[in-house]
Amino acid sequence: MDSLQGKGLSPRSQVVRRLIVMFTLLLVLTLAIALGSLWRIAVGLDQREAAQSRFHAQSALDQLHARERSYVLGHGFWQAAYDHLNGPNAAAWAFDQDNIGPTLYSQDGYYAVYVLDQDTSRYAMLAGRLSDQGLAAHSDSAARVLAQGRQAGQRGEAASGYLLFDGQPALFAASLIRPPALPHHLPAPSTVLVFIRLLDAPVLDGLGRSAGLRGFATATLAAAEDQPDQLPLEGSAHVLTWHTLQPGIELLRSVLPPLALAALIMALILSISARYAMRASASIDRSQQKMLASQAALQSSEARFKAVAEAASDWIWETDADLHLTYLSARFAELTGHAVEDWLGRPITALLDCDTGDVRRWLQGLATSQAAGSLRCQYHDRLQQRRICRIAARAIVDSGQCLGFRGTCSDITDEVAAHAQIQHLSQHDALTGLPNRNQLMRFLEQDCQGSGQVPLAVLMLDLDNFKPVNDGLGHAAGDAVLIELAARLSRSVRDCDLVARLGGDEFVVVLMRPGARSELERFCQRVISALQAPIDFEGHRLQVGVSIGIALSSQYPGSPAELIRCADVALYQAKRDGKHTWRFFSAEMNSTLAERRVLERDLRQGIGRDELVLHFQPRYKVDGVTIASVEALVRWQHPEHGLLMPDQFIALAEESDLIVLLGNWVLAQACSRALQWPLPVSVSVNMSPAQFSRSDVVSDVRQALTHSGLPAQRLELEITENVMLNDIEGALQTMNALKELGVRLNMDDFGTGYSSLGYLRTYPFDSIKIDKRFIQSLASSTSDRRVVQAIINLGRAMNMTVTAEGVETAEQLAVLNDDQCHEVQGYLLSRPVPHQRLVDLMAAQAQRPVD
Repeated sequence: MDSLQGKGLSPRSQVVRRLIVMFTLLLVLTLAIALGSLWRIAVGLDQREAAQSRFHAQSALDQLHARERSYVLGHGFWQAAYDHLNGPNAAAWAFDQDNIGPTLYSQDGYYAVYVLDQDTSRYAMLAGRLSDQGLAAHSDSAARVLAQGRQAGQRGEAASGYLLFDGQPALFAASLIRPPALPHHLPAPSTVLVFIRLLDAPVLDGLGRSAGLRGFATATLAAAEDQPDQLPLEGSAHVLTWHTLQPGIELLRSVLPPLALAALIMALILSISARYAMRASASIDRSQQKMLASQAALQSSEARFKAVAEAASDWIWETDADLHLTYLSARFAELTGHAVEDWLGRPITALLDCDTGDVRRWLQGLATSQAAGSLRCQYHDRLQQRRICRIAARAIVDSGQCLGFRGTCSDITDEVAAHAQIQHLSQHDALTGLPNRNQLMRFLEQDCQGSGQVPLAVLMLDLDNFKPVNDGLGHAAGDAVLIELAARLSRSVRDCDLVARLGGDEFVVVLMRPGARSELERFCQRVISALQAPIDFEGHRLQVGVSIGIALSSQYPGSPAELIRCADVALYQAKRDGKHTWRFFSAEMNSTLAERRVLERDLRQGIGRDELVLHFQPRYKVDGVTIASVEALVRWQHPEHGLLMPDQFIALAEESDLIVLLGNWVLAQACSRALQWPLPVSVSVNMSPAQFSRSDVVSDVRQALTHSGLPAQRLELEITENVMLNDIEGALQTMNALKELGVRLNMDDFGTGYSSLGYLRTYPFDSIKIDKRFIQSLASSTSDRRVVQAIINLGRAMNMTVTAEGVETAEQLAVLNDDQCHEVQGYLLSRPVPHQRLVDLMAAQAQRPVD
């Protein structure tokens, strides 16, 4: 019957009928493919979730180990611990005086503390009480813990691992007990300090929260065989387990029922449509008419494309398969100065050239991969000036055959020049042109350490009698003196040596293969004589001196930072001995380092005694009147030394775990204070790179916001480039997590880092702060103003707020206003002030009438 009816159908209707059958088969096939793809996606989601949970669990364990090692190292590398724990009254000093006593259990959560030496325990504390039983009485791993602690101590580090303590898995951290500086006549230390933390429910719950996972627990190896998500705790016969989500299974549960219903509905619709399919054959004619209309629309679209191509900022090009130009938009003539007809028919390789590759091969590669790509090239304009451009291209493919190429070309000459200038400034001092601290550290780490056993001398120079020049004649005279002295220093060294400026009146000279001590002394005498020569400035004869501290890598090998620190200690001694002289670093100067230890101890106690205070420096809109935000700056009210500025103790805190305590205190106080302000402006807090490496910054910020009640959008974190240099991937993850909290991120000291421009494109910053060194000479230096203008334009292009710090004159403010900078900060507008003074400033602004 159907076949008879089919024979009576018109050709058009028969085509429609065959299309319906083919569509039905295609629909069934598509549904099968969709189900298969859905299943693969579900399996992939579950596998990815399992891998991510394992990664986060491992990261949480690694962070816990790092904190435990840092904490035990702070107690082990301690002169007092070395003196008392090796003597007969170890328990009295440790437990009775609570140096390593009950507080470690009650506040820090350590279940057991031991001082081990050979097979004996000199001191033992268990659950906050003295114990006469050694570690061996509770664990079979005493010998292993002692050995690992000594091995790590020889490298100046601490050891950590797992053990079974009274049948329960636990984490240990072990450090060799030794003084900061060990005299040669004393025997090498062998006593090991051990902290033990039970991996009980509270510890595991906290660990799980830091990793963002649920159900953290420990299990024996036999009991954990059915657990798919686990990490071995080597040495404890246990594993760490947790609950892992199954997003794939949940996806199937949520998608399959609606998908089945949709398939049923589609089948019903298809059966109904088949009954009326024959009636639709008449619509083919109407469709043909619509097709003609579409062709007309396509022609109109092509005309619009041509109009856009002629008006675009880039020029558009097209070639045939042999790379001969077949089309150039009108913008080509405007940007290059060449006539379009002069280049049509000529190969594009004659116009464009690339230093890093061949343009022809690159285009042929696009034809093979059938993908779009971009390449940086150069060309010469009509005046034969070299221009840099970026071309984007795609192959024109028809039926598997490449017919040619088409794309766009953007002139990026000015952008490349601005980037190169910023890159140069990131490695050089803006005033003198000398290498800055970044370039100095790279020179010491790469060129010196990487070259093998090459001896070097690090000379730290500090100018004498420089402050009267600044105070008496102004910063212009001071800048002229610094520029001249930098030139004299550069003429005093060889090509293989390095002269750098650290800032202010501090310089560093690195001498490769410095020779004998007598040669170094003659060099220092020449430098002092050269720098003491008078300098003429606007009718004044200016004269300064210099003091020099010297550290030799052959006598005191260590990291670049340690060499610079030793040279700084020697410089301090030279200044104490009368200035205008030099001193070599010696072991006797370690007393200065001991003083830093005392200051570190005072800072640790001062944080707990509420000796820290916050001052606040407002940031204004470029009008210089309206407060836009406020930066929180910490001060230390030392009971003996008075009010100390951050540069006197921040670096000290960064060398120990104190930076975490200090940073969290500043966060908490800044958020609490901001809630009391009359204006709902944001508060800005500086984040140290050491906080990122030693603490869970995301958790710390979340806790500060939760406890204070401050809205997250009112908190801004100022971050320097060093955070990204230490851990590129980890910093990106941390910043993305901070953005998820809702806080703002500000790149501090922009323009002075190694690759700040690249970081703006990779990391989720909301604002940038121009370094004050560019602002100081803004009104007098054309190059500095161009850099500032480029940064402001870059910030606007990337929708970022731009702040200029260090504004000290009305002329600087006027220039920044003309260049349309967003915000300004500096002594011209307000110095850092106590909290009540800030509240008064805000109250006065809130009472002013709105214009």
